[in-house]
Amino acid sequence: MRFFVRPLAVLLLVVCLFSSVACQKKEEGVATATQSDTAATAPAVAAASEELKLFETTDAKGNVLHGAAASQSAVALRINPGTQAEAEAYYIAVRTALRGFPVPTLPESRIGDMLVYYGFPALLAKDIESIDPPVLVDFNRLRTAVSNAAEFQRVYASNPLQPGEINSVRFFAPKIINVRDPQVGGVPAGGFGWRKVVRFRARNGSPARIAGLDSFFLLFNFTTKTPKYPPAGTHAGQLQAILQPVYPHRGAHRDLYFLVYERLDDPTNAEKVGYFLKATFDLEGVVPDDKYYVPRSCGQCHGTVASDQKRAKVNYLDTDHFIDRTGDDFTRVAASDVLVDGSSSYNYFRVFNTEIETQNAAVIDGGAQFALLAARKWLELHKPRTPDEARHVPPLRRGFVQNAGDATWTDGATPDTQLLPELNRYCFRCHSSVNYHVFQKTSVIGRKSSIISRIDSGSMPQDRELDDATKRRITDLVKALP
Repeated sequence: MRFFVRPLAVLLLVVCLFSSVACQKKEEGVATATQSDTAATAPAVAAASEELKLFETTDAKGNVLHGAAASQSAVALRINPGTQAEAEAYYIAVRTALRGFPVPTLPESRIGDMLVYYGFPALLAKDIESIDPPVLVDFNRLRTAVSNAAEFQRVYASNPLQPGEINSVRFFAPKIINVRDPQVGGVPAGGFGWRKVVRFRARNGSPARIAGLDSFFLLFNFTTKTPKYPPAGTHAGQLQAILQPVYPHRGAHRDLYFLVYERLDDPTNAEKVGYFLKATFDLEGVVPDDKYYVPRSCGQCHGTVASDQKRAKVNYLDTDHFIDRTGDDFTRVAASDVLVDGSSSYNYFRVFNTEIETQNAAVIDGGAQFALLAARKWLELHKPRTPDEARHVPPLRRGFVQNAGDATWTDGATPDTQLLPELNRYCFRCHSSVNYHVFQKTSVIGRKSSIISRIDSGSMPQDRELDDATKRRITDLVKALP
């Protein structure tokens, strides 16, 4: 899920891991509840066939358009941030599926409760946030690095953590930076964005494993005023999480579950489950109080608009795109600092993307394949014992196809060489997880008229306002596609 992280109130998901949805260019005037609001009665859970779209196409008067009218319109997109009642209904439904969970309701629970559920007692959220990934994934190093070493070693003395039960990476995260922010000396007003992802695999015999759950993803989002990963002791602004079931789940679970956690230093609700992402989706103030509620604000960025999250996907981690962005909007960040733990971390990114490719394949079920194909392309490019195993691959080599004979981006060809870097800079944030992927050339060609009209109207890209010369350059290149 894409969001702009702010120092005091910020956003997981998804993806960005958990990547990305954009935002409207006009005020919506939708009233939203505060986190302390409580519905008088528990709202009914929406029917599985209902769509929970995050954004809607509107005409010049703000009327929502549907069907052919929506697909042909180039006027604007309007954010629907969801509601407190919708989030409450969602958490009730999710809690029902978590058999054996140690707390009666999700909003009463904390990160530690989910860790116990997955079989990781005595592992503290503050340590997960602060300990470097190479230590987190190595039990022999972890057991002496935690702040409660005596308790930790006692708990795991007879059942030590096994390799692969925890995986973690941290990286520069351009998707969570407000690119519309003015920059002073190359530093965005809201700061640079960084992420740390930790995946816990449900341990054998844990309540989560018995209930048919496999993985717990925990995503920390940080901001810095310097172009470096934050120093030890810095707290993430807000945390996101994904629960992944064992597949096939045969209807016992949703394809994914989404959660939000409050920051670890919150004075009243530290580590507790929250209802919304405090975010801007790049345009501050568009949604009242900048609140985007689960599950609506998570689902579409993860490939679903279904109220039961059918076909929801974990978003792959595109290290190449992270590095690309140090060459355009974020030149103060050194390419060598993007993967915080260096080239050796490609091994852990590979584990993540291998598991994500498997998850995507399990839930597609006749749906769009672009997320799966993108994950497979990354794995193909960064295969072990190949020249690009642990290095950046430029955009023109990263195109992928679904069917034999599909168009593919070609380095040295016109307009490919000029256009793909523009799409990568301005469009990838959303269109690597929402509707289509810009590295799939056939999909871009099929949307030529829509892309041109939306750029001309100013409704895309939604994270910034392009000057006329940039608009003309991009639309002319799109027009030159076959």
